[in-house]
Amino acid sequence: MALVGIPARALPGAGHGHKSYSSCVLRGCGGARSASTTGSHQPSCRPYRLVGASAALISWQMGRRHWKVHRAAKSASTPGKLRSWWALQSSSQSEVERDERGESRVSEGESIGAVQFELVGGPEELDSTDVLLYLSDIDFSASSIPSSQYPSLVAAGFELWTCFLPGDDVKTGFAEMLRSIETWLNRKGPQRVILIGEGFGGLLALALALRFGRSLKGLAMVNPTTGYVQQPWSQLRPALPVGPLSDLLTMPSPEGDLATISQGVTGTLGLRSASAAARAGTLKFRLKAWLRDGWETVRSELRRPAIRTPLPATLLAFSVGDLLLPSKDEAQALKPALEERCLSNKLEVKELDSNSHEPLAGDIDFVEMLEKSPILQAPKDPVSDFKFPSMQILEEGSKDVEQLASFVSPVFCSFSADSPSQRRFGLQGVPAPEDVGNRPVLLVGNHQLFGSDLGPLVREFLVDRGVLARGLAYPGAMRTREGRGPPQFQRFGAVPVSPRNIFKLLQRGEMVLLFPGGIREALHGPGEDYQLFWPSKTDFVRVAARFDAVVVPFGGIGADDSAQVLANFGELRKRAEDVVPFMARSQKRSGGLMPVSESLEGGLGFPIIAPRPIPATQTNPGFGDRFYFSFGKPVDLKDVNPKDRNACAKAYSEIRGAVEQELAWLQEARQQDPYRDFAKRQLYERVASLEGPSRRIPAGPLKGELVKSYAKRAPSFKIDQLATPAEKMDIESFEAEPESIATP
Repeated sequence: MALVGIPARALPGAGHGHKSYSSCVLRGCGGARSASTTGSHQPSCRPYRLVGASAALISWQMGRRHWKVHRAAKSASTPGKLRSWWALQSSSQSEVERDERGESRVSEGESIGAVQFELVGGPEELDSTDVLLYLSDIDFSASSIPSSQYPSLVAAGFELWTCFLPGDDVKTGFAEMLRSIETWLNRKGPQRVILIGEGFGGLLALALALRFGRSLKGLAMVNPTTGYVQQPWSQLRPALPVGPLSDLLTMPSPEGDLATISQGVTGTLGLRSASAAARAGTLKFRLKAWLRDGWETVRSELRRPAIRTPLPATLLAFSVGDLLLPSKDEAQALKPALEERCLSNKLEVKELDSNSHEPLAGDIDFVEMLEKSPILQAPKDPVSDFKFPSMQILEEGSKDVEQLASFVSPVFCSFSADSPSQRRFGLQGVPAPEDVGNRPVLLVGNHQLFGSDLGPLVREFLVDRGVLARGLAYPGAMRTREGRGPPQFQRFGAVPVSPRNIFKLLQRGEMVLLFPGGIREALHGPGEDYQLFWPSKTDFVRVAARFDAVVVPFGGIGADDSAQVLANFGELRKRAEDVVPFMARSQKRSGGLMPVSESLEGGLGFPIIAPRPIPATQTNPGFGDRFYFSFGKPVDLKDVNPKDRNACAKAYSEIRGAVEQELAWLQEARQQDPYRDFAKRQLYERVASLEGPSRRIPAGPLKGELVKSYAKRAPSFKIDQLATPAEKMDIESFEAEPESIATP
C-alpha cells in the first residue's frame, strides 16, 4: 500500500508478519482504497510514485518522511491527528474508522463537479479551528501536497484539506474549478478558511481571494504563477518550450545512477508537479488552458478599483533562486497590486532561501512561516503598541531628514508666554503634555507641498524638546517598503489618519500632529499656495475638547516657493471628463482626516510641478527657498463642551484664523531674513558645519544624547523687531477702515 508517496514497506508492520490493514484513506488516491502488505491484492487505483527515481532512493526518502509523520502523530501535545496515520494503527480498526456515533472519521470528503475535496487531518472537533485548503501546482492531484509539510500543519491544530482532479482530466477548465471551490468555500464558511496555493495553485487562490475579499481568513501564495513577468503557457524558459518540456518529462525513467541524477534534477528545479502532469498526458492542456484562463480572470479582477477587490491578510513567498521560473520578479511585479488591496500591515512578502520552484517539498518550516505572518498574528495597535525610538533609530531617521534640512534650513518660532507681544526662536513656547497636567497637546496647521514638512517637524520636537509629536499620516505613506522595514513615519510614531487613532492618541495624553487639510493641501493645484482646505465639520475640535486638549495652531511656508505647480492631474482629468463623458469615474473616492474630508470627495489629483530655475533671494521665492514654521498662542479647550456645537464651531474658527495669521506673519517676516538667500545660506552653513554637531536632547527618554546628524543652521531675521501675527492683523484692519469715521 502507499500513503502520500510512502511505500508499503516504509510503514509500520509491512513485511514483518503484522496483520494487514484492508481499508484506509490514502492521500495519493483521492479516497478509500484497499491494499495488502504482501502485494497479492491489486490496488483499486494507480499508486502514487515519483518519476525517474529508483526504488532504493524512494525507500530512503520516504522513510525519512514517514518518520516525520510518525513523530507528529504520536506527540502527546499534538492537537491535530493525521486521518491516514490513525487508520494504520494496530489498535482496533473500529476505533480508528468510527467515532462515538459510529460514523467514519477518516474518509471525510466530497466531490463538487469534477473537483474532489478530501480531509488530510485535523483536531477531533473539526469545526473548532482554522481550515487550510491546499491548492497544488499544475498536476493538481491529491498526492502533490508536500508530505514534509502536512504532518506539522495538522500537528499545529489546523484542519487541513486538499482538492484535486483525476490525473488524466483534460476537460475541466479554470472557470469550472473556480466555481467548484467557491461552492465548497461557501459551505465551509470562508471566514475560517486560509487558502494555500503553490505555483498554479497560487494563481487559483488569488482568483478566489479577489472574489471573496476579506470574508476569507487569509491567503498564502508560494511562487504563484500569475504571469506578470513571464507566461509559461507559451514557454517556461527560453530553452524549455512547452512541447519539448512535455516530451522530456514523459521519457522512460532512467535506471541505476542515472535515476538518482534524474530525481535530484527533478527535485532541485521543482519539476515534480509538471513531471506528474506530463506523464499523465495533461501538461500541455493545463499549461495552455488553465494558466491562460487564470491570468485573464485575475487580471480582469485587478483592473477593477482596489476598493472593490479587497484582499484578506496575505502572505506572498517566493524562492530567491528559482531555477524554473522568475518567481522573484513575479512577486515584485505582483506586490503593488496586493498592497493596494490589503489593509495596512496585512501583507508580508517573504524571500525563501531556495532554488526550487516547489520549496515546500524541502525543509522549509511552513507552519512557523504561517504563524508569524499577518494571517495569524494578532494585529499590532499602531497607537498603544508603539515604542519610543532608540537613539540608533533617531540617528537613522535624522540622516534622512538632514538631506532635506541641509537644503531648506528650517527656522522654528513659537509663542513667548513671557512676552506675548513677541515670538521666540525654538519650540519652548509649545507646551508638552507634562506642562499642562498630562493633558493631550494637539498641533494643528497647514500641510505643505508633498508633505515635505512632516519630517523636519517631528525631528525638531525630538531634538529641541525631547518629546515625540505623533503624526496622523495618509495611509499610503504608511506602507512597508521592501527591504527597509516600517517606513520612517511609522518608526517615529505616525499612525494612519482615522477617527479611532486620533481618539486613542488624545485619550492617552499624547502630543499629536494634525493637518486637517490632509493630502488635499499636500497635493494642491496651481495658484493654491498656502491656502487652507479644511473641512467644514468640527470633528477634531469636538474630540479634542472631550479630553481637555490644548490646541497649538501653527503655520509653515517654504515648500510651495521652491517649486512651481504647473497643473493638477485631477483637474486635467475633470476637464477631460466634461469633454469626453465616458472617461468619468464610476465612483468618487474619499480620504483625508476623518469623515471630515469632503474636500476630497471629488477625487484626488497629483500636481505636476517644475523646480524654479532661479535660486531664492532675500525678497524673492526660488529654488532652495527656506522653510519657516511658527507656533502661535495655545488654545485651551478645557472649558469647551464637546456637545456644544456652537462652542466647538467658535473654537474651530479661532484655531483656523490663528493658522492663517501665522502664515501671513511668516511670509512677511522672512523678507527680513538675509539668509533666505540660498547661495549665501549654503556658504555660511558649510563653514559652520565644520565645527561638528552641537545639539543635545534636553529631556525625555533620550535626554543628554548628542544628535550627530543635526548640522548647524544659519541665523535668521531679528525676531524681537517684528510685530506678532495678531498685532500685524490689527494694524492691517486699522489701515483698512474707512476714513469717514465720525469724530466727537
